[in-house]
Amino acid sequence: MILYIYDVKTLNIVAKPIVNSNNEFTNNPLNFYPDWNMGIHIVSEIEFQNPMLDINIIREKTREELILLDNKNELLQDGEYVENNKIIRVEAPSYLFKKLWNKENNLWEEGGTQEDINLEVNKLIDEFTILGEQKERWIKYGFDVLDIENKIAENIIRRKFLLEIF
Repeated sequence: MILYIYDVKTLNIVAKPIVNSNNEFTNNPLNFYPDWNMGIHIVSEIEFQNPMLDINIIREKTREELILLDNKNELLQDGEYVENNKIIRVEAPSYLFKKLWNKENNLWEEGGTQEDINLEVNKLIDEFTILGEQKERWIKYGFDVLDIENKIAENIIRRKFLLEIF
């Protein structure tokens, strides 16, 4: 097996000795790495891509640490930005048809085109007529129509919003 010896200050790999077991290395590290010094080296069975030393334990940096400590802002997801060394998450408003995150202004915007909006409005009109027909049938047979009325109201609000976008 390969062990990875890291310099604790730089967290760079300084050696990769081949051993039969971790215990074999632990019992006599100088046989495998003559420059071994417990004060400046740490050994691991894992080769870390982004090592982090955490109370004498080496581990992989978390996504948050990569963003905040290494400025890897490309790891930020839509709806996230860094402020005061914290990752801020902004939920996308439910009323947006096609949610688009503006990374420069840190806000959600409507990303739908006029054609997208027109197609969605037509779909909502079809849905509205189906709901209206369903409501009439349910009334005819004595069923409660509150759920259908709520869906109709949501449909009207959604269409009104979409028509106001452009």
